[in-house]
Amino acid sequence: MSSIEDDYSYLRKYDLRLLTSSSRTKHTPETIRRFAQTPQGKTESISRFYKLSFDGLCNTLRAGTASNRGAFTSPRPIHPLTPRCITVREAARLHSYPDWFRFHATKWHGFRQIGNSVPPLLAKVIAAEIIKCLNVDSSKPEELIVLNNEKLLTTQMSKAAQYYEVDSHIIEPRKRIIQKNRVFAKNK
Repeated sequence: MSSIEDDYSYLRKYDLRLLTSSSRTKHTPETIRRFAQTPQGKTESISRFYKLSFDGLCNTLRAGTASNRGAFTSPRPIHPLTPRCITVREAARLHSYPDWFRFHATKWHGFRQIGNSVPPLLAKVIAAEIIKCLNVDSSKPEELIVLNNEKLLTTQMSKAAQYYEVDSHIIEPRKRIIQKNRVFAKNK
C-alpha cells in the first residue's frame, strides 16, 4: 500500500528503543475476570467495551469529552488475547500511526489525540487524490526532523499553548461552581 515513491514525509531521527505510550491500565481482578470471559468480537456486558477479534474490525476509537463537558474517557477496546484494555500505542497502531510518532504521556490525553485524529494512512490516500486532482508535482522534503524534546509529551495545556503561541482556551476549560464549601464541575 505504501512505498518509498509515495512517501513525502520528513526523515526523522529518533531512538528506536523508545516506544512511548505503552503503559497498561491496571484493572481490578473482577474486571480482568469479566474481560477474560468475553468472547472475541463481542461486547463485555458491564463496561460495554468491545473485545477485539483477529478476524474482525476494530470499533471506532473515540476521543472522549473535553473538561468543559465532564472529561469522560471514551470506551476503549479490550485486547483480543490479554484481559485488559488496549494501550495508547496499540490504539495508535490500529489507527496506522508509525512507531516513531509520540503521544502525550498520560493515557487520557494519548487516547484523546488518537480519537481526535484522522488515521495517517487515510489522510495519505485523501491527500494523494487531492494532489492528483490539482495536478501537483510533489517531492520529498530534504530536512531531517530530530525528535528530542520529550518534555513536550507531559506538558499541561496552558504550557503547551504558550509554547505553540495559541490561545490556551482553544478547548474551553471546565467551569467550577463553589457552593457551601463544595466544588462542582458545571457541564454545559
